[in-house]
Amino acid sequence: MSTDLHSRKTAAVEVEDLHYSIGSRRLLRGLTLDVAAGSSVAVTGPSGSGKTTLLCCLSGLIAASSGVIRIAGVDIAQASAGERAAMRLRTVGTVYQFGELLPELSPLENAALPVLLAGGNAKKAYVDAQSLLDELGVQDASSKKTGSLSGGERQRVAVARALIGRPSVVLADEPTGSLDQRTGDVVADLLFGLPERFECALIVVTHNPQIAARAERTLELTDGRLIADSEGGR
Repeated sequence: MSTDLHSRKTAAVEVEDLHYSIGSRRLLRGLTLDVAAGSSVAVTGPSGSGKTTLLCCLSGLIAASSGVIRIAGVDIAQASAGERAAMRLRTVGTVYQFGELLPELSPLENAALPVLLAGGNAKKAYVDAQSLLDELGVQDASSKKTGSLSGGERQRVAVARALIGRPSVVLADEPTGSLDQRTGDVVADLLFGLPERFECALIVVTHNPQIAARAERTLELTDGRLIADSEGGR
């Protein structure tokens, strides 16, 4: 995708001079990133390079040491923990490697959970969750037990949960890492179709070069910075 086309889209993620350290260890150093609404980026790099740390900064789970992180135009880098939590419920959806669903809840309840935690209308939350699950191909979501779901179904529920608040940004941390190749390909198809269908930005962290190649851009995180920008695409 050309720089001109990026500039014509609304920026969903803007990161400038991001630093994050744990003690004397610097995981992110002067990192810069921009992702437009309706586009996708894959972030690769070896284990321990800081990929998950970057996602945690973007989602507001941890506070950056310094720098700017604008999510849908709001700088959350130095916001309070409560402000970051509120932003996470409204603006960012996250898909984890193992789904991270609550086994005591049904798939429908898991999908609706972010809206319920944010104090939203419960009836509407369940209607919207059911609609998303139907669209994503999860059958009998209200009657199935979460523990009985296949790996692919779990990730579909996780995607529905990430989308329930119509977020500006979807973050995915090794979303196909626990799946076999066939199921992983199905989940990847679903994920990389999200930006166009929901006009959100998608950032996927992955070790899998075939998954990374589906993104519009691939970036490698090395020495705390994102490099080797290249054009990808499904």
